[in-house]
Amino acid sequence: MAAERMGPPVRRRRLLASLVTWVAAGPLQALAQQAARLRPKAAPVWTGFGLNGSPGQARYDLTREFVRRNHNLNLSDAQAFAFLREPLRRRLSALPELVRFKDSVEFGEDLLLGFAHDFEAAVGARLERDGVSANTLVVFMSGVGMVLSYSRSTGWRVLSSFPFMLRVERLGGDLKDVPGKAVAQLGEAYNSYGAAFAHFLKRFNKWEQGFSSNYFARLTKAAIHKDAADKLAAMKLQRLLNEEMLGFAASAALCDHLDIPLLPYQENDALAKRYAVKFSDDLAAQQQVEIPDADFKFELVLRDIDKQRIDSSQRGVTVVRRSVVLRLVVIDEFGGGRDKPLLNVLAASTGEDRIPLGSTEDDTPERDLVFLDRLISRTLSNLLTGLAKRDERLLAAAEVKLSAVAPALPRLAELCAKTRA
Repeated sequence: MAAERMGPPVRRRRLLASLVTWVAAGPLQALAQQAARLRPKAAPVWTGFGLNGSPGQARYDLTREFVRRNHNLNLSDAQAFAFLREPLRRRLSALPELVRFKDSVEFGEDLLLGFAHDFEAAVGARLERDGVSANTLVVFMSGVGMVLSYSRSTGWRVLSSFPFMLRVERLGGDLKDVPGKAVAQLGEAYNSYGAAFAHFLKRFNKWEQGFSSNYFARLTKAAIHKDAADKLAAMKLQRLLNEEMLGFAASAALCDHLDIPLLPYQENDALAKRYAVKFSDDLAAQQQVEIPDADFKFELVLRDIDKQRIDSSQRGVTVVRRSVVLRLVVIDEFGGGRDKPLLNVLAASTGEDRIPLGSTEDDTPERDLVFLDRLISRTLSNLLTGLAKRDERLLAAAEVKLSAVAPALPRLAELCAKTRA
């Protein structure tokens, strides 16, 4: 539909990476003269964890308070993530085939590996566990691992990356002061975050096979259609389930279910310009990191949502039925581009849960967010895995007919393979 057409193509940006300690530079070898496939001689060198953007942004409120409360530091302090440094180093030291630790790097020879934190949020809701509703804290954390290369002509450049999203659920307590409870759980959440990073590192840091240096995929747009936006506002969800959260969740889903590396998500120019990671470990290089252009692009629209309450006095429950409709657009820049997308498909899912008859305590915007997020994740999982495997059953679960998307699948498989090659 015309109203759902996305904005202008994302142009090349630079990702400012200001690191902490100076590193002596070795000989430089220009990657521009190399073949399309870069084959490093050894695993990338660990350069640390950092924030995607200014530490003053509201989306880091939980981490900012955690660092202040537990370590009496400002988030902008060089030691703000010291609490994470050693646990991450221990975890990654168990993977010597994937990452190395050095005090200096040979520019043009060594690759760097970094971990950037993109997004966090927390809600409290009564959720059913073992047939009983219980107060539950849900923390969302989204990040991206990045393998970086260096050349004299371009400086630091993202060579491969893998976004992911973690959802941590914890029971207990009342639902007052959810941010405070989230901060109290953040140390444990960061431990799980590090484990998730290591998991995806095993999948996507296949340095011994080499990296494509000139072909990349990316989610370039996430949007909420007016029909869905109006309903989110009526459900008091417009600040919780927004385009930013949708984009980070969708980018992680694309990476996971299509099994492809994906450049860091950028929603628009404003978001692109604030993508500035300050890594916090020992290696440093006062350089800019270039995010290359994507040739294989994805756009996602939350097209519609719905919620119905169905009372059953006979069973003493209210059935809450929610549904989501997503539009996925796949763009092959070499095969027609935006005017002729490779794929433009609607996918949908419906889910039900039960609350005590007529309950208002259990029926809250925060509970709606958790279930809508689960529905979006399930819809994307069924759709993307179904597309990748030509699985008629999974596609049907997302209300998509295999026959309708079949003509695009050979090229889709080719493009996915190209990003991995």
